[in-house]
Amino acid sequence: MYDLCDLRRLILDLRCFEDSLKKQTDLSLNEALCLCQTGKGNLDPSGLAHELEISPSRLSRILDSLETKGLLTRSIADADRRTICIDLTTTGQQMVETLHCVDISIPHHLEEAIKTLHKTGEK
Repeated sequence: MYDLCDLRRLILDLRCFEDSLKKQTDLSLNEALCLCQTGKGNLDPSGLAHELEISPSRLSRILDSLETKGLLTRSIADADRRTICIDLTTTGQQMVETLHCVDISIPHHLEEAIKTLHKTGEK
């Protein structure tokens, strides 16, 4: 059994990390994760929502924001006009590169949780 205060500390640390991310990149954590995942390959919105484990409506709002910022485009697929393609712009590709080397310290409790996750994944 876990103490809810421990969970609260993780949430606060995650907010602190997201605030630092936003100051450096002008992106929310979900926007950054969406860009990084899109940079791994052109996914359709439903595949991207599934990969990020967010609702399609939430993803739509994130994509709207990223498109407004000029970081990605959405277009109708040539092969199947029912399918939407998501592509990074040149600026979006540069942002993904920036995100891979952004220097943001991870708050202590969050860092410990990540280490625990990595240890669990090694078994």
